Amino acid sequence: MIKVAHTIHHDHDFSLVLLALLLCAFGSWVVSRLYQHALGRPRSQALIWYMLTALTAGVAIWCTHFIAILAYQPAAPVTFNLQLTFISLLIAIAGCTVGIIIAGMFRSVVTTIIGGAVFGMAVSAMHYTGMVAYRVEGLVDWDRSYLIASILLAIVFSTFALYLGSRVSRHSGLHMTSVLTLSIVGLHFTGMAAFSVNSIGLKPGYANPEEYKLLALLIAGTATMITLGGLFTYFIEIRTRRESIEELREARDAAEAASRAKSEFMSVLSHELRTPLTIVIGYASFLTKLKSSTTAKLPPSEPITEKHYNIIGDQAELYGQRVKFAGNHLLTIINDILDYTSIELNDIKLAKSTFPTQALLAQVEDQFQGLAQGKDVALHVPDGSLDVIADRGRCLQILINLVGNALKFSKAKDIYLRAEVDGGGFRFEVEDNGIGMAQKDLESIFEAFTQIENADNRSEGGTGLGLAICKKLALAHGGDISVSSTVGKGTRFSVFFPHSLVSTGRPSLPVAA
Repeated sequence: MIKVAHTIHHDHDFSLVLLALLLCAFGSWVVSRLYQHALGRPRSQALIWYMLTALTAGVAIWCTHFIAILAYQPAAPVTFNLQLTFISLLIAIAGCTVGIIIAGMFRSVVTTIIGGAVFGMAVSAMHYTGMVAYRVEGLVDWDRSYLIASILLAIVFSTFALYLGSRVSRHSGLHMTSVLTLSIVGLHFTGMAAFSVNSIGLKPGYANPEEYKLLALLIAGTATMITLGGLFTYFIEIRTRRESIEELREARDAAEAASRAKSEFMSVLSHELRTPLTIVIGYASFLTKLKSSTTAKLPPSEPITEKHYNIIGDQAELYGQRVKFAGNHLLTIINDILDYTSIELNDIKLAKSTFPTQALLAQVEDQFQGLAQGKDVALHVPDGSLDVIADRGRCLQILINLVGNALKFSKAKDIYLRAEVDGGGFRFEVEDNGIGMAQKDLESIFEAFTQIENADNRSEGGTGLGLAICKKLALAHGGDISVSSTVGKGTRFSVFFPHSLVSTGRPSLPVAA
């Protein structure tokens, strides 16, 4: 150790030694990052990363060695055999590649030892090939003990560095960097302690040209750029991987949310279907027993008269109306499900025709008049009509959904239905002066299987498909549906149909909300 320290202090340019140490430490750090990243890749990708790691290691180690050689200051002129110098670079890259692949691909203690030994011997072969290419005008002497010690040091510390890099711990990368740096630096300067030159016929104090320092800086810069390239590739891959993971996480969350929504929908749907079916079955059971239950109440001597048949008829009519109402409700639910399924499969068939909007709005008003009166709600349809081209049945379906929702959920006293000109097209509007909705809820109400969660909504029932169907039908017409709402003031839905206006008829009168 004393001789090695003396060699560094007495026989080397310390500024170039420091440059070589910094390059070696930086290169070892990048190699450790790349190696550990390669260990975590699938086998189909790992080989590429092991080769990139080996290339970075070979270049960084060779450049460290060459700069440290330039730092050596023998009292004699020196030259380089360029062919052997280039071969030493190839030895470093090839040996590092074989060693890293053996240690990384098979991942066992034995293969780590073999890979580390190959790595260390390759670095040693690179060093001494470079020393052979280093031509000095003088007598060269080698200390065999230091030469052997340098090779053993390289093998042992390279093996230990690869072992530390394969461990899963917080500081394993830092440990690999430190040991790999010690391996490379220890090999070089222990090997240089084995090397001595006796100059022949030169005056003491001879120094080699200053251009060698410039050459060392150029090599250091080149090595740094190549090493940074490897590091940059690593960071780009890490960033891309994180973005992919984030996209997968978002897709997973969306799929889980959709799954939860569908599960909730199935729960709601089972209730929605069970309720009218129970009513239908219950009143059908009453109807089948109506005659026998009525006659069973008569005294044995009392004959069945027209009065009794009238009572049975009135009762049957009442039960029949309730069965019809429950059946219609059940049919509406089934139609919503079938409609949404058809829409999801892009199987929307539009039967467009020309029709006046006034008659359509009046039909909607007439259909909901009874329900509106029961809830003490006034429906308003202004005078004036537009002649438009659209699928009248689908427009009726949209308006029924919007007005039905307003009656069920808004708690409004007034609901306004309008048809108005909008550019070359027209729009339907359904506006109420009810409780309104929060802005955060407006972003999700058009999603399938979604209802704003509160007790009133649950008590009113519904599948959560109505607005999703309205959205799809509007888009199928080339238009869209939008909503604006203020809590405590009301909500307005607007359904736009582009390029669908035929004539305006009488202008629509404005109605104050």
